[in-house]
Amino acid sequence: MTRVLKTAEEIEHLLLADVRQQRHCDKVQAIRIDRCQPDDDNNRANWKVVSVDPGSASREFAGAAVMIAMDRLQREVSMIPWE
Repeated sequence: MTRVLKTAEEIEHLLLADVRQQRHCDKVQAIRIDRCQPDDDNNRANWKVVSVDPGSASREFAGAAVMIAMDRLQREVSMIPWE
């Protein structure tokens, strides 16, 4: 399956929108990603989540929601390479 190319900002927005739809996670403030080497631990994606600001949401629920969203999106989206 070919991954769609997106900017880091676009991927962060997709992650945040997905996470905010999950139970007890509507108050998550921000998610930041960074480039990484593709390997089996990150679904051969070239990005990973490096920080989550849960805002007033439960850290436990936010963490679980981020892991689920990241796992799915890493299979669908690649970060546009930097020049």
